[in-house]
Amino acid sequence: MDTKVQRFTLIQQNDTHAYMEAHWEHFWRNGKPEYRRAGGYARAATIVRQIKAETDGHCLLADCGDTIHGTGPAMWTQGAAIVPALNALGVELMTPGNWEFGFGPEVLRARLAEMQFPVIACNVEQAASGDHEFPPSVVRDIGGVRIGFIGITSPIVTQTMPKKFGAGLRFTAPADTLPRCISQLRRDEQAELIVVISHLGFPQEVKLATEVPGIDVLLSGHTHNRLAEPVRVGQTLLLQSGFDGAFLGRLDIEVTNGRISTFRHQLIEVAESIVADSKTERVINEQLAPFRQRLNEVIGQTATALHRMTVLEATMDNLITDAYLELTGADVAFSHGWRYGAPIPPGAVTVGDLWQIIPTNPEIFVVEMSGAEIRHKLEKSLESVYAPDAFNQKGGYLLRVSGLNAIVRLNNPKGTRIEQLDIAGAPFEAERRYQVAAAGEQDVKSGTSQQRTGTHAIEALREYFRRHSPVHADLSHTKFVAV
Repeated sequence: MDTKVQRFTLIQQNDTHAYMEAHWEHFWRNGKPEYRRAGGYARAATIVRQIKAETDGHCLLADCGDTIHGTGPAMWTQGAAIVPALNALGVELMTPGNWEFGFGPEVLRARLAEMQFPVIACNVEQAASGDHEFPPSVVRDIGGVRIGFIGITSPIVTQTMPKKFGAGLRFTAPADTLPRCISQLRRDEQAELIVVISHLGFPQEVKLATEVPGIDVLLSGHTHNRLAEPVRVGQTLLLQSGFDGAFLGRLDIEVTNGRISTFRHQLIEVAESIVADSKTERVINEQLAPFRQRLNEVIGQTATALHRMTVLEATMDNLITDAYLELTGADVAFSHGWRYGAPIPPGAVTVGDLWQIIPTNPEIFVVEMSGAEIRHKLEKSLESVYAPDAFNQKGGYLLRVSGLNAIVRLNNPKGTRIEQLDIAGAPFEAERRYQVAAAGEQDVKSGTSQQRTGTHAIEALREYFRRHSPVHADLSHTKFVAV
């Protein structure tokens, strides 16, 4: 039998969160943080153009979602400012992330109409009709290889996020939906290889690849993993390429007689030294021009590097919860365990930085909760992050707090991870009522006497900087101590 060898290349970006330009990025070196500028679609475009030239165009640039939400210009235009840059960059295929739904399904449909590339997801249906909200898949011939691309996105949109995000939609379990789509592509479309473009999250995708046969490559998103090399799960190659557009993943694949025989992977830093693609840079400048003055306004200084690169506690969120406590005088403050938000090294902080720290800009409120209710909320957060079954992990990091401290055992069973809890400097009392500050649509349904403050998060942060600049938000290593 004749040997048939074919080659093609996949380029991946994931979780860029509307960072169109170079920004400060966090790197770990010998256990210590370093900060340098990286990213930007114009520099990424230079890399993409070079790869396309090297491969004679036998490549495809895929985006794994969380792309049009996360910065001031994205929020102020409901994602519209980001789309022209994606088109200029040359994205060819995308799956929606959970934050694509952050402006609601109707707005997302408007953004889809502006995109010059397909957005696919096999596990999102219109609740009333059962029709697919997105095309489940597409087939592309790349380098002579017939490839079936399938999109999957995170069901947390209708599980843990505000109801308006997924209004009128139903999200099915990828492990139930994906096998049918794979079979259909291989049977009806004669797909030789299957590539899944996913926004499910690395732990969930590892389990998915274990349980669902027939996936050749899984391009991963959602959990912001910076994988230096692909992970092999059976016959599946799984890769994820960081976040905020600081990296691109490149996977060069050789196919022999319809099966992947060899591959080469590069995690490419989108370094500030790369010469920007002029066309893409021009489009970005056009989109950002109306916002430059607002973005660049300096509101204070930080003495602490602000980041979200640590799971149990993060300096960026210490800043938020400390500001909530000062505004309200509450006993405890909660904020979401978000992963997004590029770091801010010590120095000046701008309005643009604030909108990257907390782009949803929720209104702050105070609610009364018992000690038992607070403990239950913390246990629920621990389970969402550390559930032994990856499909039960809901994404994000641990709930962010000020005003309490906990000793936890992360490998304990659900509901038993907290071994000691102190609130307002004393052992918690299960029946005592505490004042809790939070913001947005946080899960505090068990609380009572909710009072809106009329103040939104960014206004509270501006006031905190006015009072305390330069601010200090160091890691205390005592809010949650893992033993």
